[in-house]
Amino acid sequence: MSKKVVELPDIPAAGEELEDYVAALFQASGHYVEKSIVGSDPADIFELDIVTTDYAHEGAMRRLTEVKGGGWGYTDLFKVVGWMKYLKIQHGAFFITRWDDRKTAPSKMGPLGLDVVCFDDFRAAPEEFTEKGFGTFAAQELIELWRHSYGVERRFVKLLHKQAKKGDEGAKAAKAYHRQINNGTFLARAPEESLALLYEAYGEHPKLTRGYAHELDGVAFDPQSESPDSASYRAMLFEGKYPELQACTYLEHRARLSILKAAVDYALAHPDGAPELILEDGKNWIFQGLTYHALPATFHRGMTWLREQPNFSRYATFWQQLLWGWGGFYLDDREEQEFEWMSRYSGIPVEEVPLALEAFDRFFPIPGGWFINAGPTDVRMVKMVPWIFQGIGAHHRRVQYGLNEQLNLSALNPSSQYTLSDLSKRINCAVDFLLEQR
Repeated sequence: MSKKVVELPDIPAAGEELEDYVAALFQASGHYVEKSIVGSDPADIFELDIVTTDYAHEGAMRRLTEVKGGGWGYTDLFKVVGWMKYLKIQHGAFFITRWDDRKTAPSKMGPLGLDVVCFDDFRAAPEEFTEKGFGTFAAQELIELWRHSYGVERRFVKLLHKQAKKGDEGAKAAKAYHRQINNGTFLARAPEESLALLYEAYGEHPKLTRGYAHELDGVAFDPQSESPDSASYRAMLFEGKYPELQACTYLEHRARLSILKAAVDYALAHPDGAPELILEDGKNWIFQGLTYHALPATFHRGMTWLREQPNFSRYATFWQQLLWGWGGFYLDDREEQEFEWMSRYSGIPVEEVPLALEAFDRFFPIPGGWFINAGPTDVRMVKMVPWIFQGIGAHHRRVQYGLNEQLNLSALNPSSQYTLSDLSKRINCAVDFLLEQR
C-alpha cells in the first residue's frame, strides 16, 4: 500500500475548510447534513453554508448554520435570522473564530433562536460544541473522517465544473443534476413537492454515469444509454479510474439518498398515512395530495415498508453515514462488530441495522439487490459507490480497528482472499485523488 498520506490542518483555514470542520462536528454527532445550498427567489441569490436535521428528537429538528472565519458583524447575524424566518427554521447557529469586540452577540441573538459560538481554540472545539448542546460524539475520530469525506465531495463537484468548462456534455449534465439535487429541491414548500422534483430529476438522468463514459470513449453523450459496452465505464468500475465518472455515481446515489430523506420527512409529517385523494366537505369535492399520489409505485411500496419500521426516522442519517463515512460497505467476517458500530453512530438498535440496510432495495429495487460481494472478498458493498468513497470507508476501518499507526491492514486477518487488496486499492485511490485535486 502507498505510504502517501493526506493530512488535515489542526486549525482549518477560513472558507471551505472551516465550513467542512463545522459540518463534520454535526455529522459526527449524528445529524443529517446538507451543505452549500444556493437558492434564488427569484432574482436574489443566497447561499446557505450548512443545514442540519436532528432525527433524535420527536419528529425532526432543523438548524441553519453559518460559518465565518473573520470579518463578521451584526448585519451577518440578522441576515441569518432572516433566512431562518423565511425558511421556517426555528434554530440557528453562527460559528466564528474570533469575537471582534462583539462578545455580547450571544446574549443579544439567543432570544431570536440564533446561537453565536466562537472557536478561538480548536483543541477545545468538540468539547465546546457539546457543552453548547449541539450534540455528543460516539467517537471523536469521526470528526476527521467527515472532514476527509467532505473534501472528496467538494473536489468531485469542482472536477465536474472543470470538465464542463472543457466542453464535456456529460459533465455539463452532471453539473445541472447536482444543482437540482443539492439546491433545487431544498426550497420546496412541502416534502411531497420535494419528492416530485427529485423523482423528475432522477428520471432525467437514469444512466448519467454510463452516458458520460460513452462520451469519454468517443461516442456522443446519452444519459438514457442502455449499452453496457464501455471501456471507460469498466475502468471506473473495476479499477477506480476516471474520477469524473466516480463523481457521477456519487450524484446518482446522492439523488437516492435525497429521496429517502424526503420519504422520512413525509412519513413524519403524515404519521397516519397519505391524505385521501378526494374529500367531500358537504358542498364541494376537494382534491388533495395529488403530487404525492402521482409518485411512482415503487415509492409507495417503499413508504408502506418504511412506516412499519420502528426507527425509520433515522434511516436517512444512517444511509448518509453508510455511503460517505463507511464507504458503502461492511465486512462480512466482522458483521457483528460493524453493525454494533453502525448502531452506536446512527442511534438505530443493532438488531434493526439489517432492516435499515434494506432501504435502497425497498425504494429503488434492482435485479439482484443493491448489496454485492465482488468475488472472494469480505467487502459487502452497495453497488456503484465510488472507489474514492470506498477508500474513505477503508480508512475508517483502519482507524476503527486501531491500525492507523502501523498503516497495516493485514492485522485484520480477513477470512477471504482479496479483502486486503480490495481495501488497500481503495485507500490508495482516495489518497491519490485528494492529493491530485488539491
